[in-house]
Amino acid sequence: MPPSPRARFTELSLLVWVAALAVTGFVAVVGAETSAFGPAALIVPAVYLVLVLALHLFLVAQRFHGDQVLMPVAAGLTAIGLVLVQRLASDLLLQQLSWSIISAGAFAATILIPRDLTALSRFKWTWALLGLLLLIAPLFPLIGREINGARIWIKVGPGSIEPWEAVKLLLVVFFAAYLEEYREVLTQTPRRIGPLPVPPVPYLVPIVAMWGVAMLVMIFEKDIGATLLFFGIFLAMLYLATGEAFYALIGVVLLLGGGFVVYHLFGHVQVRVDTWIRPFDEDLRFGAGYQLVQGLYALANGGLLGAGLGNGMPDRIPVVWSDFVFDAFAEEAGLAGAIALLALNLVFVYRGMLIALRAPTTFLQLLAAGLSFIVALQTLVIVGGNARLIPLTGITLPFVAYGGSSLVTNWMLVALLLRVSDVSTRMRGRP
Repeated sequence: MPPSPRARFTELSLLVWVAALAVTGFVAVVGAETSAFGPAALIVPAVYLVLVLALHLFLVAQRFHGDQVLMPVAAGLTAIGLVLVQRLASDLLLQQLSWSIISAGAFAATILIPRDLTALSRFKWTWALLGLLLLIAPLFPLIGREINGARIWIKVGPGSIEPWEAVKLLLVVFFAAYLEEYREVLTQTPRRIGPLPVPPVPYLVPIVAMWGVAMLVMIFEKDIGATLLFFGIFLAMLYLATGEAFYALIGVVLLLGGGFVVYHLFGHVQVRVDTWIRPFDEDLRFGAGYQLVQGLYALANGGLLGAGLGNGMPDRIPVVWSDFVFDAFAEEAGLAGAIALLALNLVFVYRGMLIALRAPTTFLQLLAAGLSFIVALQTLVIVGGNARLIPLTGITLPFVAYGGSSLVTNWMLVALLLRVSDVSTRMRGRP
């Protein structure tokens, strides 16, 4: 029998902490900026908290039995994002709040549709084709747009969206369905060279194909971040499905080899790598490396406890509300705040992987794991770029950085993980 419905008390109690975080953050930022505080400053956090509470009541009304930690963590990260938009680009705050409302609608729709989550696997090639079309859409002359050196945008009305944000969800669904179908062939290969498996050549085609797509994105769309994210998610899911590290090794070798060739052939890739290696050089620190250098100064200025919300100098970093929101937060919240922010992301990934472990079918296991890897790798790539551990990319910090496309797809990701968790809980017959 399915479990009897009950109130989601754990989720509700965690949302109380989200409310405290949002209100405290806005009070601190507005107080530091204006040296005064009025009730009007609470309008945005109040609207956001009503929105989050509505989502909670929606899940209760749906007799939902999925994970009760994941949604509050996502809500907390989004609240931090709203506070930082108020701090870094207050003229964009209403837009980000509007995107939060749209994200809530997308979350609710994903909870309801499709009724049977496993039905997604039956249309895997449809998702693959749609994902590929969206991925190459920015290259089309009439709709594609290049912003800040990366051609990853398509024009929609007066604004622009990043189609690759939706692509990452579509490709994870495709990978999960494909690997569920062919995992036996990939894991039980008839030939081996020592401990290394040698699968039939046709089953190596997906690895080579994904490598080719990753290289094309790097070359034509000038986006190293998307390359690392797409190929990294694929290799991670391939390893989880097969247990064979050899496949991941092949992928890493292909990625490094392709990156080496692309670096020597294309100037924009050379600029990204050279800026990463020597940003303080005379010819770079006031040009291509200026953004990275100012971000590093912000990290250094933060110290252990930070300058305090509203007391840093993040305006020195170009496009700080999108590309360098982590450095801006670390400057004002310090190392302690940066670690806390990363810990929230870690909790999110942990709960997502726990959902994957408990999922009843291979498809749902791979789907939940792939969705969790999106957040993990995206956070790793952007934080690594901000800290100069890897070349800087155009990827945004999940839930926190300004951006509508990213926020909407990330909340859809949360809904899909909750759907998998709900299926697992109902099949185990526990509330």
